[in-house]
Amino acid sequence: MTDNPELLNLHARQQHPIDGENLTLASGWIKSLSRAIMHQLKDDTKTLFHLGEFVPDQSQQVTKLSGKLDAFAEILDLMPYDDEGNFTKLLPVSYTEIQGVQTICPNTIVCIDKQCAPRCLLQATKPRDVPLVTLIKDNIPYENAAVLAGKCQQCGTTYYADHERFKDSHGLWNRCYLNSARYLKIGKNTWADRNLTHSVLSGMYNFHASASAYTQFWNDCTSVTNSDVRLTRCLVWQAFVQESIRTIASTKKINLELREDLNIHQVVTGAFIKLGNTGIIEPGREHSCSKCTQPHKRTADFIVHEDPAAVIGADENNTVPVLTGEYANLSASETARARQAARNRVNPVNTEDQMDIDADDVKMIVLDGIVMAPTVNYIQNFEMKIDTNFFSSTVHISNAPKI
Repeated sequence: MTDNPELLNLHARQQHPIDGENLTLASGWIKSLSRAIMHQLKDDTKTLFHLGEFVPDQSQQVTKLSGKLDAFAEILDLMPYDDEGNFTKLLPVSYTEIQGVQTICPNTIVCIDKQCAPRCLLQATKPRDVPLVTLIKDNIPYENAAVLAGKCQQCGTTYYADHERFKDSHGLWNRCYLNSARYLKIGKNTWADRNLTHSVLSGMYNFHASASAYTQFWNDCTSVTNSDVRLTRCLVWQAFVQESIRTIASTKKINLELREDLNIHQVVTGAFIKLGNTGIIEPGREHSCSKCTQPHKRTADFIVHEDPAAVIGADENNTVPVLTGEYANLSASETARARQAARNRVNPVNTEDQMDIDADDVKMIVLDGIVMAPTVNYIQNFEMKIDTNFFSSTVHISNAPKI
């Protein structure tokens, strides 16, 4: 009832006709709501009626339920007309004053250390020191959420909502990143549920969004909730790292353990060492096929005839204008000579004589990144540097013309 103020406005209007209109007690609007409720309840529809009130005919059930909903709206004061017949439009109902109190607690109820009996956990923080943070749950910010931690009195292990803090065999404090965590800490005073962190991870991989782009996207979307809470790029990057650790560790069926005193950059390095497979994608570890593994060849089978100076997207892949200047003729002649030499080396027949049999097979290399805004620096011998989000490559061209 409280989620459909527009429907109740339309229903009440038909109960207060003007000249030329008919009075309708059970309008089509309230009947549609009745049918939707019955469809959701299915076999439990009988619970809406008193004993002996339920009738087998569905249309009669809708009519009876519509009368109950109309009376219920009157009791809840959700009718837009007052006793004098004045109309005041119903607005969406706010749940701020009755929303639940949010707490962030450990998901473990007893100590799970092998050397410790399953002892109960005591609250590790004094009541006056319990931190109040912002929790983003279902993309809705909740302020003043209490963060609680549990501690085992016997072994000293501290249990948080997203990790455990324990001593290793050398007496050093370590952190275990829990894959089963409902909430993840992404900032000093900011926590988020897995819905947000997974959305960040999915957005970066599926839409190739940067941390800054996703930050702007989320902040623009939250404007409809009238919330003053805003994400920052650092919070989004932290969410990406924390969710990535849990996602990859879950596939290995382990919980990542690192030293307690690591910053975010050291966490990424440590996670890659333990979870990164030295850069090998796990599903392709034992894979080999003719499409991704080829014998090494000294020269290409085919040399295209397009202008090597043409740039896709910058000049619509058309032939660029002829070079002019002091070194134009030298550059043109060297380019033509190099192109002809490459064509002469090409053998259209793939034979073992042209293969480097002793060399290792050539495999694909996956570069995870996006080339953004290439920057060209014209220095000695024309050094062209392409900056990307995740990698960079430098190409040196000797005796290149001045542009």
